[in-house]
Amino acid sequence: MPPRLRISLTWNQTLAATVRYDFSTFAPSVPLTLLEVQEFLRLTTSPQHANRFVRVAELEAALEARMRQINARSPAIDGKSTNPFVLAAYAHLFDVHNLKQVDDIVAAAKVFSSIETAAGRVVEDVIPPFYDWTQIDSPGHTVLSEIDSARVVGDTVELVALKSGPMCINDSMVSQIANAVASHWVEWSDHWEVDTVRYIVGMNYSTAKNSNKKDWHIVRLAQERLEQQGINITSSCSVKQGKRPLAVPYFEAEENGKTLRVETLQGRALWAHIGGGDDTFLEICWAMAKCLKALPVPIASQFTTGEMKDIVEFADRIDVPDISEAEKQWLVLFARHFVDKLFVV
Repeated sequence: MPPRLRISLTWNQTLAATVRYDFSTFAPSVPLTLLEVQEFLRLTTSPQHANRFVRVAELEAALEARMRQINARSPAIDGKSTNPFVLAAYAHLFDVHNLKQVDDIVAAAKVFSSIETAAGRVVEDVIPPFYDWTQIDSPGHTVLSEIDSARVVGDTVELVALKSGPMCINDSMVSQIANAVASHWVEWSDHWEVDTVRYIVGMNYSTAKNSNKKDWHIVRLAQERLEQQGINITSSCSVKQGKRPLAVPYFEAEENGKTLRVETLQGRALWAHIGGGDDTFLEICWAMAKCLKALPVPIASQFTTGEMKDIVEFADRIDVPDISEAEKQWLVLFARHFVDKLFVV
């Protein structure tokens, strides 16, 4: 690319990035009601739907087997893994008196952080394939490298890039994924021998409301790249209105008889699409809960973490006697990560 054109594109990217968008319709609140959870558990445990219970058990086994392969390394006090100023502040604020307490705190925090990438790989390896998607494992910087899972439905190939959470996408990833979509979508169409490509930027958990919106900026930038190529955009990811354009979670384009849809789905909506049901995320949460040797916590317990009390009280209201109290609590804990609010009425 000539230097002058490169500077022009960079300047245009900067201008686009400074536009403030209206995300009011892009990020509606995602609730979870007590009735939903009860109906899911009652239906899944009923003799008339034994296949649903078997499916949860099979997913539990697949997750448990894959999680056993995670190599959780013990952290070290080495000037790299820990911060002395943070340790001092934490010890002062939370009455930490001895180094055994420090050891327990550091171990929990650092191991938790270290397995995040590994847990994301567990999701890629287990969950989409369980729901009959094909896992795509391609080297970096290749035609398929920004695709994690795929399936063909009629004349459409559906492609998903799985991102581990609402804040994990950075500016570099936005540009890299958008460029891949704009550069390779026709090749994807040819590779799967279809005329329609549906590309989904998916967040494994959370909601559009909680995301840093960079998943949507992938969609926006991919559209801009295609517009620069002269591709016909049939439905835009932003709509002009007032001072702030309205953000739409997808765009559609067409060229030479081929069509493209690029969109973003988060958490509950993502797994509803992948698993084919709005309660798929509850299947996943219950399967994870069943992986654990769980014990219930008393409802009167004192908690430090925000909303833990609400989670335990919500679980206590679930009237499904065949499910243990511990499984209910863990299921609701996991499910809370896919919604914005728990409702008991």
